[in-house]
Amino acid sequence: MGAPSPELCNLWLARAFNAQDVEAAAAMYHPEASIVQVDQVHGGTRTARGADGIRETMAAYIGMKPHMDVITHHTTIAGDFAMTRSQWLIKGRDKNGKPTQVHHHGMEVHRKLPDGTWAFFIDHPFGADPSWAVDAPPKTE
Repeated sequence: MGAPSPELCNLWLARAFNAQDVEAAAAMYHPEASIVQVDQVHGGTRTARGADGIRETMAAYIGMKPHMDVITHHTTIAGDFAMTRSQWLIKGRDKNGKPTQVHHHGMEVHRKLPDGTWAFFIDHPFGADPSWAVDAPPKTE
């Protein structure tokens, strides 16, 4: 199950988070998808792959009892793939029950499924964070 367009994937994922529905969140990902886990949520940064890794990643987010707000800033489609850039904010509870929030700028690659819907294929939730920017790239020799 995917979204009708790549522009809507982030919104549909946010709706699954807000409903605290692990299965709906995991269903937004291609069975062979990869996602970079967020340190503030997963206690480290690693790449989770495949359906089991995606479900584990989504369960950690849902465990926060989250409310997610998201905007997709840009979408580029090429055939059965699309790239989006998003900005998202999750407010929830940490493992000790204290209020917490996680805010990042993500980069996502989506893949068109056989039924014509779109799903996340590569998800880097903080891949477009401004903190990664430099004033100018070093000189290329």
